[in-house]
Amino acid sequence: MPGSGLSRDVLIMDDEMDMRFYLMSMVKTLGFIPHLAPNGLKGMAWLQKNRPDLIILDVMMPEKGGALVYQEIKNSSSFRTIPLIVFSGVEHSTFNHYIKMLNVNLNKKISEPQYYVEKSADPDYLMRVIKQAVR
Repeated sequence: MPGSGLSRDVLIMDDEMDMRFYLMSMVKTLGFIPHLAPNGLKGMAWLQKNRPDLIILDVMMPEKGGALVYQEIKNSSSFRTIPLIVFSGVEHSTFNHYIKMLNVNLNKKISEPQYYVEKSADPDYLMRVIKQAVR
């Protein structure tokens, strides 16, 4: 937290440069250190070498989309405990439906995201969710 002497790393995976900049600015304002990935492949590569305090994940990305990244993170014993915010233009109910359909064929079910913020959300709300998730 700002002034606490603790640095908090936040991995931001979003393919839109303006959205990465927006999230980077917000994360810096909160006193955290942003790490940016323009897609899921680069984000997962960064995650193999680092452990952030929070992941902010877009759903619709090229190369490796957020739904696949979410599934990989939730199936990984190394990553599943990292707080994660899905931040997407995809409606929350649509993403949860995808998870339910995915779980039909899985022995080990994937949980729905604890934090889901649609990109149309108020910035103050998003900042509150980020602070809550990092606690």
